[in-house]
Amino acid sequence: MKKILLIMVGGTICTALNEKGTLSVSADAGALITENFYASDSPYAGSVTFDITENLGILSENMTVDNWNRMIALYRDSIGKDSYNGVIFAHGTDTLAYSAALFAQLLSDTDIPVFFVSSNARLTSPRANGNENFRAAVECIARGIVPNVYAVYRNISDVRMYLHPASRLMQCGNYSEDFYSFGAMDITNINDENSAEYFEMLRKSYPPEKRKPGFDFSKLPPLCDHVLMLMPYVGLRYDVIDYSKFSAVLHGTYHSGTACAEAENERHMLLSMLDACGKEKADVYFAPSKPEGEIYDTVRVIASHGEGNEKIRFLYGYTNETAYAKLLLAYSVMSEEEREEFIRTERNFEKIDA
Repeated sequence: MKKILLIMVGGTICTALNEKGTLSVSADAGALITENFYASDSPYAGSVTFDITENLGILSENMTVDNWNRMIALYRDSIGKDSYNGVIFAHGTDTLAYSAALFAQLLSDTDIPVFFVSSNARLTSPRANGNENFRAAVECIARGIVPNVYAVYRNISDVRMYLHPASRLMQCGNYSEDFYSFGAMDITNINDENSAEYFEMLRKSYPPEKRKPGFDFSKLPPLCDHVLMLMPYVGLRYDVIDYSKFSAVLHGTYHSGTACAEAENERHMLLSMLDACGKEKADVYFAPSKPEGEIYDTVRVIASHGEGNEKIRFLYGYTNETAYAKLLLAYSVMSEEEREEFIRTERNFEKIDA
């Protein structure tokens, strides 16, 4: 008999319609999820049991760094109560990729599989994929998937179930109910007679021995919201931000690794932002971008502005979600000497070859 810890975070997978006709988190969500699994035709319905935690009741759009601290505390306190074959987080879709990226770093050396599952609609809706997503996670654990942190999700567009490395999962786009990642594996037919090949392929692609040590939760201080994340758009105003409130700024880029560096108006000048951050001793990271190779003039201007200023750095090969998670951890719990190695070092297959 396999025993699984089910951590109820919240989000759509944990919601029901209330008297106002809107969705709110339901106290009965854990029971509903597991009852639906037991009533399914899964070959493992009779060979798994669940320990269900309290429901944190967090709609995923309301996820904050403080709520991440609540998630970490609930995981730490719950995992120590018994021996489990796996863990499943029931989480909303809106911030799924961010939470998955964070825990992929925190649990980079986990010795049991950890899954994030969500749903595109409340579980009682006929169009919901949450029951199938939960079932896929349970079956992966029951079949002995190689330990790591994953997300499973059945895309609506092609009706295929995908297994995602949590460290590479990207946010679901607007007007979409699909999730994507670099390295996703189609596991729609996981229970076919040849399904063992899935896990052998997974082990070869992500060998456990290449993962770096995770974090000791008993010694992990609370995470702090000292990292500002900016995404470029036409007319971004840099002059309205108080950079003294942050230890680091993660500046996203357009798809070609660029950002506006030559605006005439100081309100929109990225370079003035760099100077302001330098004055406030806030480190700046551009991601995903790199200052070498066949780059655009704008990237050269940014890189040149940073000559002699070690506070300006470039990150390449991470999703925005993982870049943010790594910076948040680095600036919350590490000394200045430890940060750079942690940020640059691949810990759980988060580096994307592109």
